[in-house]
Amino acid sequence: MSFAGGVKSLLLHHQRDQDSSGWSCETLVCPDAVCYNSSRRRDGFCMNGRQTFTPSEAAVVSGIPVRAVQKAIDDGPLVRGRKSGARVLTEPDLFYLATIKGFDPRLVKLTGKAKDELRRSILACWQKTGARSMSFAGLVVDFRAIAAQVRASLSKLERARRMVVRDPEIRGGDPVIRGTRIPVYLISDMLDQGAGEEEILSGYPTLKRENLDLARIYSRAYPRRGRPPKHPWHANEAAA
Repeated sequence: MSFAGGVKSLLLHHQRDQDSSGWSCETLVCPDAVCYNSSRRRDGFCMNGRQTFTPSEAAVVSGIPVRAVQKAIDDGPLVRGRKSGARVLTEPDLFYLATIKGFDPRLVKLTGKAKDELRRSILACWQKTGARSMSFAGLVVDFRAIAAQVRASLSKLERARRMVVRDPEIRGGDPVIRGTRIPVYLISDMLDQGAGEEEILSGYPTLKRENLDLARIYSRAYPRRGRPPKHPWHANEAAA
C-alpha cells in the first residue's frame, strides 16, 4: 500500500488495546525509529531550520488545510509554534506536516503521544547527514520524496511572493501582479468562482498561465483581511 507525499510503504501491525507507544487501538505499534543513510554526504534535502512560516504559509506548502495546521499548533506536536503571542512554524515542521498528509486517516489514527514521537523522529532524521528514509511503526518514509515536494512548494511560494507588488501609487497599495495593475486577489476570486483559465487569459492578455497558479497560491498563503468584496468580479474591472 502506498501513500502520496513520500510514504513508500505501510506495514500494519494491529493490536486491540492502546499500548504505551501512544498509537490508538487498531492502528500501529510504535517501535524505535531508525534512520537509514545512503552516503556520508547530505543529499540536498536538509533545509534551513531558522526560517519561519505562518500557519497559512505552512498549509500551502504542506498541502493540508490551515485548520489542521492550527490544530497541530494548539494541541498537537507543533505546540512550540506558539511563541510570544505569534504563531510560527519552522521548516522541520513543514516536513512533519507533509509527512502526515500521506497517512490515510481510515487506516492510521495517531494519538497525541504518537504524533509527538513521530515529530521527534522526523526531526532527528531530518538533521542526520545522508538520511534518506526512516522506519517508524512499520512505515518506511522516503524523506527524499517528501523533501522534493516541500522544496517544490516553497519554490512556488517564493515565486508567488516575487510576482506580487505593493505600491501606494498603484491601486492604493493593493497587491497587484508585477508589471500590471491587476489585483492578485481578483484573479484568485475569479478562479474560485469558476472562471476558466482561458477565459481569464483572454480578458487579461498580459497574464500568463503561471500567473494564475501563483495568484491562487499567494491568496491562500496571505489571505486578505476583512470581508471579501460584495460585488462580483467583471472581466473589465482591471486593465493590464
